[in-house]
Amino acid sequence: MAGDREAFLEGAQRMLAEARAWRLVEMRQERGFTQTQVAERMGVTKGRVSQIESGQVSGTDVVARYVEALGGSLVMVAVFADGELRKVG
Repeated sequence: MAGDREAFLEGAQRMLAEARAWRLVEMRQERGFTQTQVAERMGVTKGRVSQIESGQVSGTDVVARYVEALGGSLVMVAVFADGELRKVG
């Protein structure tokens, strides 16, 4: 059924967003930053950082700004079926 497939895909996307968000939390904690410090570096509220870290807010630009606030840079990589990896950008 189309509705079941859509619900499954939405659930899968939500799970991926939460997994990505948890990885961001791990990176922040590994580097010794608080949510408040990341918020200050991003120029947003602590609440916004909380939304990012819970997967409610995502997108490449948001993740890039978050990673930059931790002192890193976001690199995009294309992965092909034959195992080839290509840096994007």
